[in-house]
This record gives sequence, C-alpha cells and structure tokens, in this order.
Amino acid sequence: MGASQSNENTSATISSIKNDKKSRSDNGNLNKESKLDSKVLTTPILMDDDESNNGVDNNSDPNAFPVPTGKEYDLMDSIAADLPAIIDDESKAQVEEYIAACDNGNGPMVACYSTAEYLSLFLRKHKEAASLYENTCFRSNKDKSPNGIEVDGTKAYAPSCFNLAQMRMTGKGNTKFSREEGYKLFDRACRAGHGGSCHMQAKMLASYPGSMGKGVPYDPVKASELYDRVCNDMGDSLSCFALATMLLRGDMVSAEADNVTPQEARGLSSIISRKNEQDRKKSEADKRKSLKRDPIKAQHLLKLGCDRGHAPSCYNLAVMFTQGDEGVDVNEEEAERYKAKTEEMVKRYGGLEGFGGGPMQ
Repeated sequence: MGASQSNENTSATISSIKNDKKSRSDNGNLNKESKLDSKVLTTPILMDDDESNNGVDNNSDPNAFPVPTGKEYDLMDSIAADLPAIIDDESKAQVEEYIAACDNGNGPMVACYSTAEYLSLFLRKHKEAASLYENTCFRSNKDKSPNGIEVDGTKAYAPSCFNLAQMRMTGKGNTKFSREEGYKLFDRACRAGHGGSCHMQAKMLASYPGSMGKGVPYDPVKASELYDRVCNDMGDSLSCFALATMLLRGDMVSAEADNVTPQEARGLSSIISRKNEQDRKKSEADKRKSLKRDPIKAQHLLKLGCDRGHAPSCYNLAVMFTQGDEGVDVNEEEAERYKAKTEEMVKRYGGLEGFGGGPMQ
C-alpha cells in the first residue's frame, strides 16, 4: 500500500459519483444503469487464509476460518439497489460539499473519508471507496489535515484505516482480500488511537494459531494487553468482557465451552459434558495458550463492563458472587444486585444468546 492514491484513481472516483447522480430518476429510484454488477461480500470479519486461490483446502483444518466465496454481499446489495435512493436537499448539499472539499484525494482527510463512506454505503461502489480509504490511511507526513496522526513516518486517519481493514478481511465488493493486510491496517489504526481497531487486532491475536492465515501472529499476551488498554483507556465494555473471560477460563476447559465454573477452572471438580456442547475439556492437541487466572482483576473488568451497560458482564458478576472464586468471596447481596441488573437489561435490550447466559438460579 502506497503513501497516497494517484490523481488518476481519485479523479475516476469523483467522476463515478457524478455519473451515479445523473443515473438517478427524479423520484429517487435507481435506474438500471446505476446498478452494480460487481460481486460483493458480507462475510464475518474473521475469515481464513489470505489468498483465495492458493490451493488451500478449507476443510483440511477444522480450526481455520473459511475463505470468502465472493458472493456473500450480493443479496444485500441487490436489495439495496432496488430501494428508493432518496436524499433530502440538506444532506445532498452536505455530500456535494465534502466531495468538492476532497478534491480528488488532495483535500482534507475527513472530507475524503466522508466521500468514501457515501460511495460504499449509499452507492455501493466499494472499490472506489477502498481507494479513498487507502488515500486517507496513508498520507504524506507533510499533509496538513487536522485529524491525521503520524504512524511509521506517514499520516493516518484512523477510521479510514479501520474501514479499509474490514474490507481486506472480507474482500467486500471484489476489493482485495488479505487478512495479513487487514491485520496490519488494524494495527496501524490502533496505534493512531482507534479503539475498535485495537479490539479487532486483539481478536485476531487471540484466534487459534494459524487459523487466520499467513502473516497474522498468534499472541494472546499481546491480545490481553490491547483488551486491557481499550477497556480502561477507551471505555470499551466488549474488551473488558473479553479480557475477563481470558482471565477466568484457565487451561483445563475448552475455549469453545459456553462457560466454566471456578471449580472446573481450578481443577477442583470434574469437567462435565453438557447437552448440545462438544467435549468441554481442553484437548491435548489444543495449541492455544491460556493466561494465568486472575479472578480479582476479572471481577474489576466485569464491573467496568456492567457499569457501562453490558448485560453479559453483569450476568458473570452475579455468577461470581454466587459461587465465589479465588480472592472473590461469596456475597449473596451483590449476587442479587447484579442478577437484578442483568434481568433489567435483558428486558430492555433482549437476551444473552451467545454469551453462555441462561436462567439464574
């Protein structure tokens, strides 16, 4: 990836916006010529090997993330293309303002980033959007945009790096698919102060060794450091919860188990198989490393997450105070308090599916 995009690429981008505007009818519906033929992807961000044509059999490694097929976003874009593309006069004026301010990739980073957002989300021109995201993720160190952060001798607008990283992770809209580049972009954005990028980088670092493909390291210790920083310095409850989970699980129970009791984690009770769960005991072939258990720190992290409105964190606190753990005494009053808090959030926002939650006894 270069330091900036050429005027030829960005000129084509701006031209595509203008042409797309002309193709819209007066009532806001898209004409046939404005619909895109490109294949688009709507896969999970965490996928498998970086090159889809490298001959790797996805089924040969049960721990590997699947490679995108190139068709995952087709239905979504097809539906969006058939919807009325209506934009009010005020919003239209704003769009035209930041397109002009972007000046074919030579203008302020925020203006070009906003143009890219419009291209990808409204017009679904993902390749052109990726070009502008790259433009604003890698600018010359002489760039005077007020939002640019110096990283590795060049200027970066962190949200652009983050959006480009997500595109690299899925190959969205027939853009380049490379998890290795995605990881590096998350790292760049993280070092520019983007909390979401730090969280995604941590998830990749903590994934099963080799499951993300070439160029993506496995380093759960670094992942824990990133989660810790994003939780405490940036107020991200998901990072608090992720790190707390790592500090509670131990090295005896499989990471795929829905939950683990303190007795199981400490080796004080047998690891019992449950209905609809695979073997909960960590296998000898599992290459993942476990962090040293730290229930006291985990309790603190879960409290941070709960106080910020994260229901699964409140649920786990209720369980901790019900069962107790090393350094965390059984406390029925606190258990009831966090149980009530969890139930209040479940009623307000929905259930706890996917977090190992269930009815509290």
